[in-house]
Amino acid sequence: MKGFSTKLKLWAKLKSKSMGHLLTAEPHPEKWVFIVGCYNSGTTLLHNLLASHPDIGSMPNEGQFYSSQLPRGADFDLPRLWALKPELFYLDESTVTKIDSKKLRREWGYFYNHPKRKILIEKTILNAARTRWLQANFPNAYFISLFRNGYAVSEGIHRKEKHSMEKAATQWSVSNEILLNDIPYLKNHFQIKYEDLVLDPVVTMKKVTGFLSIDDINDSVFRKSFQIHKVNAEIKDMNQESVARLNNAQIEIINHIAGKVMERLNYPLLKS
Repeated sequence: MKGFSTKLKLWAKLKSKSMGHLLTAEPHPEKWVFIVGCYNSGTTLLHNLLASHPDIGSMPNEGQFYSSQLPRGADFDLPRLWALKPELFYLDESTVTKIDSKKLRREWGYFYNHPKRKILIEKTILNAARTRWLQANFPNAYFISLFRNGYAVSEGIHRKEKHSMEKAATQWSVSNEILLNDIPYLKNHFQIKYEDLVLDPVVTMKKVTGFLSIDDINDSVFRKSFQIHKVNAEIKDMNQESVARLNNAQIEIINHIAGKVMERLNYPLLKS
């Protein structure tokens, strides 16, 4: 990580001069793999598990932080709330945009720990709004979508970011609805749920590695602690703990805003 720290300091200087794309050659992996899902849905855990694989190269954080090309929610005063104004971020294969995908790949290339590995993974939450654009602009793009119970996610966003429950539930509902609507257009896509990942990570990740046509992850990896949001913890289901924090009024808000998408994902609605 010390090497990455040095790179980040250099990147901060170069970004202001728009020189990031000159730092390295454009990577050409066999597969670009994009992990997509809402905040607090387990995308960091999935990223870390895949990053342990010897065939996979990864970046130390979301790709949006290492590029001058991608708009971020914070740029529009929407920290962890991009889905409140999805029209600012949504892209598909027909969208006319100033984003230079070649420059984006070169900028990212500098921060991959192993840019020449046959698979490069990327996890930026906002990519849920641009899967179709990524497919059109990244050769041999693969997508792994991750969904988690809307009650737990909304509670987490509300608690950690101090956003209202209305905004937290909207973020979960709208971002997942956009992703679900675009999935049928994706050629290489695999869908999993947080609940399956944390309750049986070995079996779930065997399905993921099978989708990517690579060897299974070493079983010892699943016994390690992972740092998620600055907290080190073993893999476990945190849903019950999160849902228990909700009061009846908050459950009613989530049901009203996110109920249809919850049912679409086969999550049962709670009674307030």
